Amino acid sequence: MTTNHVENLDPALIRPGRVDLMQMIDDATPEQACILFERFYGGKDIPRGVSDEEVARLSTTLRGVMQEEMDNGRSVSMAALQGFFIRNDAQGAVAKCRDLFMQRR
Repeated sequence: MTTNHVENLDPALIRPGRVDLMQMIDDATPEQACILFERFYGGKDIPRGVSDEEVARLSTTLRGVMQEEMDNGRSVSMAALQGFFIRNDAQGAVAKCRDLFMQRR
């Protein structure tokens, strides 16, 4: 079960025995985004047409974009990043990633 507002759930729904573990799944941090990017586009087993050096450079650029957007009160989920990486090549993902960010509530 997932919710954005656990405080609005009826206590009977989240009592022990029904929910044994509560885990916060927060927005992506710059470090998490870089790890996901490098695992998605890097490595020798998956031919992506991008050298390891280029993946490292693009990852550093992505980290800067992530930090800048977070500093401006905007965020993105790991799920959104993963879907975005699936639909884009490495260069396109970094070039267009600002479109994913949303204003934090």
